[in-house]
Amino acid sequence: MRTTIPASLSLATAAWAWAPGSVLSAQSPTLDACTVLTREEITALTGNHDPGPPDPGGSDPTTCRWGETTPTWRVALYANVDPNEPKGLALKQLLDRGRKARAITDLGDDAVFLAADDSTPSGTLFVRVGHWRVVITREAEPKGTAESTLPTLTAFAKAAIPKLRRAG
Repeated sequence: MRTTIPASLSLATAAWAWAPGSVLSAQSPTLDACTVLTREEITALTGNHDPGPPDPGGSDPTTCRWGETTPTWRVALYANVDPNEPKGLALKQLLDRGRKARAITDLGDDAVFLAADDSTPSGTLFVRVGHWRVVITREAEPKGTAESTLPTLTAFAKAAIPKLRRAG
């Protein structure tokens, strides 16, 4: 079963990833989303829940989706984010749009959690590391809430951050 990301999350992702003044001049990404968070890492971090084969896509952002199992996962990696973007700008932009978001401390250079309690609850974690922004979205477990996705999203981000720091 293929699940789509709610339009509200896609808009919020775009709002933060492409905020005015937040994009650097064109650079070629040296990483793609399927290497920032791999199938093996997802399996290990979720207690041996194999998400299935990844479905890569895009060039900037690169994306990787694991949509053949429940819950579904999606990772987007933006390579051209301004590393001098003011901390908290993304949170402000999401809150200004009426989204249910909050800052997450001690994760990357700036991090925001966005909860979507639509018909399919999901959480999205936006983490800026230098000129990179990784956006990880996960549907909630059956009968779960958007908020219940945060611990797993945080673990995924912690696995991705060192790779982004090494890539510079």
